[in-house]
Amino acid sequence: MVSRLRFERNWTQDTLAARLQCEGMDISRDVVANIEIGRTKVTDDSLLFFQRAFRVQIVLLFSAEIQTLDEKFARRAAAKLLKPRSHNGKG
Repeated sequence: MVSRLRFERNWTQDTLAARLQCEGMDISRDVVANIEIGRTKVTDDSLLFFQRAFRVQIVLLFSAEIQTLDEKFARRAAAKLLKPRSHNGKG
C-alpha cells in the first residue's frame, strides 16, 4: 500500500522519507524502499507517521481485504446503533 499511495502522489522514495521525517519519524530512503518490497515491515508505531504523511485514513494503509473487512464491520456497527431497542428488556 505504501508504494501505491506514493505513486498516486507522484512522490519519490526520497520525498516520502522526507515527509515522514517531518512528521518525526527517523527513516531513510533505503528503509522506504525495503518497506515497499516487503523486506521491512511497517510497525504499529510507524503507521501513524505514514497516516500523517499521506493524510489518509489509517485503514488505507492496509490491504484491500482488510479494508473490506473494516467496511463490513463499520456497517454492522452502524446497523446495531440504528436498530430499534424493545422496551421489554429483550433487545
